[in-house]
Amino acid sequence: SKHVAIMGELARLVDVCSLMDVSQFEQELACADDQSAHTRELMEKLNSPAVKIPDKLRLGLLYSLRYENSGNIHLIQQAMGKGGVPPDMLDLVNVMLRYGGHKSRGPGLYGEHNLVTKMTKN
Repeated sequence: SKHVAIMGELARLVDVCSLMDVSQFEQELACADDQSAHTRELMEKLNSPAVKIPDKLRLGLLYSLRYENSGNIHLIQQAMGKGGVPPDMLDLVNVMLRYGGHKSRGPGLYGEHNLVTKMTKN
């Protein structure tokens, strides 16, 4: 009986917090390269009252990592703020990009290749 109640509550939380949608979008951000679709979906998630603030922050951070050079990160931060992400948390975008951004990480993430990997493929 307790197990059924716990499973029921977990299923309710997954539904109420849109966790399946958030999880699917996280996976898409990590694996697919479709900036226009990702931007559109991110804006939908940031404007949704069903998506919780920590999830909005995480999605914004993932998007910023993925599209730091081609995405307008400042607009994403503004949308995150309008979606309820606190200002001190918005600063995490810049901190994260300094720590793990394109200039700080090795090649291979998000399909990035350096000269050595291009040469070894040929």
